[in-house]
Order: sequence, then structure tokens, then C-alpha cells
Amino acid sequence: MDLTTNKGELSVGVKMLDCDHRTLFETINELQFLAASDADPLRTGSLLSKLADFTLTHFALEEEMMAATKFSGMALHRLHHQRLAEHATALASRYNRGGLGLDSQSLSFLLELHANHVKQDDLHYGLWLNAIRSEEHTSELQSLRHL
Repeated sequence: MDLTTNKGELSVGVKMLDCDHRTLFETINELQFLAASDADPLRTGSLLSKLADFTLTHFALEEEMMAATKFSGMALHRLHHQRLAEHATALASRYNRGGLGLDSQSLSFLLELHANHVKQDDLHYGLWLNAIRSEEHTSELQSLRHL
């Protein structure tokens, strides 16, 4: 499943988050290609680690934005982040220790988790953020990254 071609389906209406989401899905799609082609394990392991690191960085940015804008749904959103981050880091860790082969089922599950998170949690936050963007929080958000 290649979700990078369905950009509208994964858009949350916040440029920097949409860009990060594209990077996440492109990385997962590349991992699916590597798994299907029985590619070099070092390259696959490196890409899995990159995905896990990028996931953590992206979630930290989202949570900084939520804190800066006093998003009331932050606690639940953070719990969902923890679940996704644990799955991504565990997958990378097990693969890099040699304890797990990478198969399409594991990657499809990871892709589905991320896609559902974007289409539900992040879209909810994006709609809320765009509604308040013209209000008092614009300068705080711009200091996090260019929107």
C-alpha cells in the first residue's frame, strides 16, 4: 500500500506536519520495497532506525505545538504517540539485533497505525489548529518551525 500518492487523504492542513507525514510514509514505503526485494540488511536496519528516530522527532514537534497552543486533546494524543513510537522503536531494535526479519505484515501494520493516527488524531488537531491559527498562537507556532 503506497499512501504517498494519496496526499489529500493524509493532509491535516498544516504544512510542516503534512511534510513530516509524507517523509514518514515515504520511508515506510521504501522499507516495504526493501523487504520485498530481500535487500541489504544493513541498509534496511539503518532505514528502520531512521524511521524510529524521525517518528520520535515528529511526535516531539507535534507535542510542542500542542503545548504552545494549549490543545485540550494533548494527553490522549500523547498516549497515541507513545504507542506508535514504542512499536516503531521496537521493530527497529529487534531487527537490528537480528531477532526479527522484516516482513510485509509488520510494515503494513506500522503503515496502518501511522495512517490511522494521521487521519484521526492529527486531522482533529490540524482542524483545531487552523481554526485558532489566526488568533493569539501564530507567533508561538512560527517559533517552532516555519508553517
